[in-house]
Order: sequence, then C-alpha cells, then structure tokens
Amino acid sequence: MNILRFALPVALTFVLSVINVFADDEFAPRGGTGTITIITDPPNSDVYLDGDSLGKSPINKRSFRTGPLKLIILDQGKELINTRFNVWPNKENVFRGTTIMPHGTIRVTTTPPKCHIYMDGDRADHTDGGELTLHSVDAGDHTVGAHCPGKKAFEVLINVKGEQTTVIHLDANKRKHTVKTEARKAKTDDDE
Repeated sequence: MNILRFALPVALTFVLSVINVFADDEFAPRGGTGTITIITDPPNSDVYLDGDSLGKSPINKRSFRTGPLKLIILDQGKELINTRFNVWPNKENVFRGTTIMPHGTIRVTTTPPKCHIYMDGDRADHTDGGELTLHSVDAGDHTVGAHCPGKKAFEVLINVKGEQTTVIHLDANKRKHTVKTEARKAKTDDDE
C-alpha cells in the first residue's frame, strides 16, 4: 500500500512530462492563415517559405498560409538557413536568424619574413616581408604551412569560422605558431 502511494505520483509525473515533450514539437495545422515576420542579421537575404519567394529580409507582418513549412534563406547565392518554421493560425509567427557566410579569411605572417605558404597541401602564395591574406577560405579545419629558405617546412591545423579572420604567425626558426581569431564586428545603430 505504501509503495502504491509513492509510485502513482511518480508514474503520473512521468506520463505528463512525456506528453509535454511531444506538445513542444507539434506541427501547426494546415488550412488557416497566420502572420509571419522574418528578420535576418544582416538584412537583405532572399527568403523562401514553402517554395514561395517572399523577397528580401526583413519580411514584416505578412499574411501567409499555416502549417509546418520549410524556411530557406539565401545570401549571395548560398543557402544559409534551411529549417522548419511553424506558421500558426491567428498568430504573429516570428523567425529571427543570423546569416553567416560559410567562409572566412586567413592572415599569415612568418619568421623569417619571406616564406612560401601552403594551405591544405597546395601552395597558396608567399610572405614577402609582410602579411599574406587568404580570402574566401571555406569554414572548417585547414592545414597552413610555411617553407622558408634554409628552414625545415612545417604546418599546423587551424579552424576557420564563417565571416571571421584567423590570424596566424608561423615561426620557422622555433617551429612554433600563434593563432587568434578576430570575431565578426557586431552591428550597431551607428552602422545603419
């Protein structure tokens, strides 16, 4: 009898929590009309909802059919967001997203100052006493190496993040490197 007194509330709590998990992942019903607002940072991305082109972001309080719809956001021809977006009837449905281009920049300096630079095994260019900048590098892991006159070549693994600059210094004399990432500049009201 005592076990039943404690087991019943625990079982009931478990059942209610399972019901809540499924309720959070519901699909909006089809056949109605809702209002959508789609905001991207930065703005001016191409917005497609369930295959319909809505134009450039932001999209403000536009009437649209309801249901679980596919939201695709493109910028400069690249798909940056692809997600399900529930449009509920008689409700303003808001989506906010950051659109980050899937490539960054690498800036390389070397000691000694004149070295051949390799990226992912291919010769990229050379430092000729100054900084070398590699633009539009796909986000992800890359090997960056230096071959300097009279020094043994070496390479390091670095990670490039979208819309960020990875600054690397390769010291061929000590066979050491330093890496830092310069974050994307936050947009302020003064920028507009």
